[in-house]
Amino acid sequence: MANRKFDNALRLLAALDRLPQSGPQLTAVLGVSLPTVARMVAELREMGCQIDAVREGHSDWSYHLRDWGVFDPARVRSYFNGKGES
Repeated sequence: MANRKFDNALRLLAALDRLPQSGPQLTAVLGVSLPTVARMVAELREMGCQIDAVREGHSDWSYHLRDWGVFDPARVRSYFNGKGES
């Protein structure tokens, strides 16, 4: 994809579609920093995605995708399946 930020946002949605993930798990999957993950979650929420942050211990959070907002889940999955990625 031409726009790396948008590609990473779609990767974040696809990762959360499979199961809730912690911030550190998302940083590993996406190759970005924890503050970047937090910004991406905030931007996706502005586009109508419902992503819940649930406290897991003293300072750990896990993110749960409840609604894809303006994105079509089938098309996003198809995009990554076509590239041989999950």
